[in-house]
Amino acid sequence: MNPIRVALLDDHAIVRQGLVSHLGDAPGMTLVGVYKNSGELIRGMSAAPADVLLLDFVLGRDELDGVSLIRALRARFPACRILMLSTHHDSATVSLSLRVGASGFFGKHEDLSGLASAIRVVASGAIYLSAEVSYTVADAVQQTEEAEPTQPTRDNALQLAALSAREQEVIRCYLDGMTITQISEKFNRSIKTISTQKTTAFRKLGITSNNGLFKIMKALE
Repeated sequence: MNPIRVALLDDHAIVRQGLVSHLGDAPGMTLVGVYKNSGELIRGMSAAPADVLLLDFVLGRDELDGVSLIRALRARFPACRILMLSTHHDSATVSLSLRVGASGFFGKHEDLSGLASAIRVVASGAIYLSAEVSYTVADAVQQTEEAEPTQPTRDNALQLAALSAREQEVIRCYLDGMTITQISEKFNRSIKTISTQKTTAFRKLGITSNNGLFKIMKALE
């Protein structure tokens, strides 16, 4: 059988180096591309196609990433299977990513020894989700109710407020100092859409102003 052609995109050099080192020893696989931004990835995939792409969900503020990048890649490279490699694996993010074309999620907290198996699952045409992520997606509400109390954080505060993956993207970028116009350009959505998603997120968080948002997040630092 031909080896599985694998490409990876992550904007952190240390993560790329670790993945290259690990996957270089995996039997039945060959690494055909290593990319640090979405522009490099799209150009590289055109020249050196991959069977499976390991894709970081969150990239830099000027990068197309998240759900928007999955959509773009699925449209341009429909034969490539996408395995998300991310610290963001809440139920809303995972579910939406799968709906728009991802084939699985591998959390950055997971043991790397399972990554090659996850790639093989995705390459075979199946969906890969770890037991933890599967449980999160299937029973998010029950998991929240049964979980032991933990110190709130910026990310789980957004998740517990039931923000959709796209609303979380907007708030994440807004907290990083981006304007509505910049967020619109990043995700290729209209300014009206971004404004609506921000307004909906504010309503779910129970706030009415920018100061209210920053006060919440400041309290969680």
